[in-house]
Amino acid sequence: MRDGPMKICILNVLHDALDKRMYYKVARSLLDAGHEVVSVSPPSPFLSQDNHESVEGLPSVRFVFTEPALSFFQRFRAIFRLVKLGRRQKADLYLAPEAESWVAALLIKLCGGGRVVFDMHEYVPDEFAKFFPPFSRRLIERFTRIAMRVAGRCSDLIILTRESFEPLWNGVATPRVVVINSNWLQPATHIIPDTVRELFGDAPTVLHQGIFGESRGSLQLLEAMKLVTENMPEARCLLLGPYVYGDGQSYREAIIAAGLEKNLILLDEVPFEEVPAYIAAAQGGLILFQPGPVNHCLAMPHKLFDYMREGKAVIAPDFAVEVSRIVKEAECGLLIDVTSPQAIAAAILQILQNPEEADRLGKQGRLAVEKKYNWQKDGALLVRAIAALE
Repeated sequence: MRDGPMKICILNVLHDALDKRMYYKVARSLLDAGHEVVSVSPPSPFLSQDNHESVEGLPSVRFVFTEPALSFFQRFRAIFRLVKLGRRQKADLYLAPEAESWVAALLIKLCGGGRVVFDMHEYVPDEFAKFFPPFSRRLIERFTRIAMRVAGRCSDLIILTRESFEPLWNGVATPRVVVINSNWLQPATHIIPDTVRELFGDAPTVLHQGIFGESRGSLQLLEAMKLVTENMPEARCLLLGPYVYGDGQSYREAIIAAGLEKNLILLDEVPFEEVPAYIAAAQGGLILFQPGPVNHCLAMPHKLFDYMREGKAVIAPDFAVEVSRIVKEAECGLLIDVTSPQAIAAAILQILQNPEEADRLGKQGRLAVEKKYNWQKDGALLVRAIAALE
């Protein structure tokens, strides 16, 4: 076990400077443990590039900004940019949350740099294979699994964001620890700004928080809200976050064509600190990952714990292994067939028309967060695992 604090460099290709996990959770926990933390990352829209040192009221992280990688080839080129920027930091440990940044960290280690920790957020073989023609994807997935196991043996610690990633690493001796995407435990939000209250009004409302689009149920939700409003014309659904998977403008036009512009409302992304108030003003939270991608089956989204922490009933996919396990264990929501607009509509109506049931489910979710699913516990696991590196 290493004595004393380390200089830790977090290398990011896709996660921006104020990423929900890498900054607000991982970096803050490492700072609280006394380590020096520098984040090499794309800039955040909520952080000025002139501010390289800290964010007011938060622990001080030194930021080194790099260009966003918006395409497959840009992500590949970003590896070499991260090697250059990362080597300059002369860190004791390099923490990587993506396959590309992991490769960069290993190259830095090969050149005499510090230890390497891989924070596995996605099922990488499936994510990597989607960039290739369908006929080749099975072979690409197999190759990627082999390459990851080799890279894993060259790393010093592997952090898994969900238990279902463990089979990929069977037989690999590198230490591993499961640190899920739970949230900092804090009191449920009771003070809701007037701007948020005005947006919600008195309408019964459900909310989807986070990036959205076709692979996350946008088309099914549109059809579901048509059915919901036949029974509850005043019902609303707020979509808090950017429309990424598909054509956002076409989706807005489809909402208008359906006459749902007052019922299905797309909002811009808001600062991290403001999100709890939006969730608190709703009656329930949606998770609508569609089946197909392995990452949807094994999903462990931040939004699940966001909803639970604010005491809101959850509507989630019954096929998602990790999500369904937690929802069943906590008895905090409804597990449904998210491919069916009818099932989504029925679940939304069940939450909005039965406030006592929604409140009961929400309280059980909050209780589970207080007892088990919180970052105070998970962050401590992370800090201990890193401190245990010899």
